[in-house]
Amino acid sequence: MSVAEIEFKPSPNAAARPARRLALARVNVRDARSVWQRNLEVYLRLWKVLLLPPLIEPVFSIFAFGWGVGSLILSRVEGIPYLSFVGAGLLAFTVIMRALFETTYGSYFRMVYQSTFDSILATPVEVESLGWAEIFWAVTKAAFDSVVILVILVLFGAATSPFAILAPLPLLLGSLLIAALSLGITAHTHDIDSFNVYLAIFFSSIFLCGAWFPLEVLPTPLRWLAWAIPLTSVVDLTRSFLVGHFLPRHILEAIYLITLSFICCEWALRSLRRRMVA
Repeated sequence: MSVAEIEFKPSPNAAARPARRLALARVNVRDARSVWQRNLEVYLRLWKVLLLPPLIEPVFSIFAFGWGVGSLILSRVEGIPYLSFVGAGLLAFTVIMRALFETTYGSYFRMVYQSTFDSILATPVEVESLGWAEIFWAVTKAAFDSVVILVILVLFGAATSPFAILAPLPLLLGSLLIAALSLGITAHTHDIDSFNVYLAIFFSSIFLCGAWFPLEVLPTPLRWLAWAIPLTSVVDLTRSFLVGHFLPRHILEAIYLITLSFICCEWALRSLRRRMVA
């Protein structure tokens, strides 16, 4: 479905609304929903191809890390089987990676090569509503992928607690954070090759986020650096739901992720406005 075929229905007083300090306060839910619907229509036309990656990657990763590496690790890690330990990291990394790619390359193509953003902004839809729709669409895809991958982990025996059904909650929060951060990066990117630096930082952080081994084995400086990486908190919270083991630090991790998500969303919407209005 083309952009022209989507019926955008901005509120009648959208232009008359006074300027507000927060960019998030300028988001019109109805406009954002229309943009989100446009992305959904495109996805439904290509779902057969887009569904394969979240199904294939976790299966082979479980074979490689859960059974391959896990067979070499005879002891339990942090009191749980290594398959359950690494399953949380696999789930968190794969889901968040989906959100990252959606608001980097996906948003960049819609903004630069396809001129979809220009077409939408030719309607009364404001930049903030467009930006929020992009972020929320990335979170929507992450939510779908999290359910698919969680089912796979349950079938392989990586989820050992009834609380595993709530594992997508920290994943959605982490996806919101990374989607907003990535959209802000995209708003400042004028050459698609510049994403290589951002992606290199992201993929390098995987080895310090506690996905494959416990952070206690790291030197103290690296351990503090690891906890500063938001992905570490996402992995830790996801693992707590998979195995049903909760600690007081998980509350602080949730607050940390919520705070960073708000900051990144605000920065992303402001950055996108500067890019599209300039």
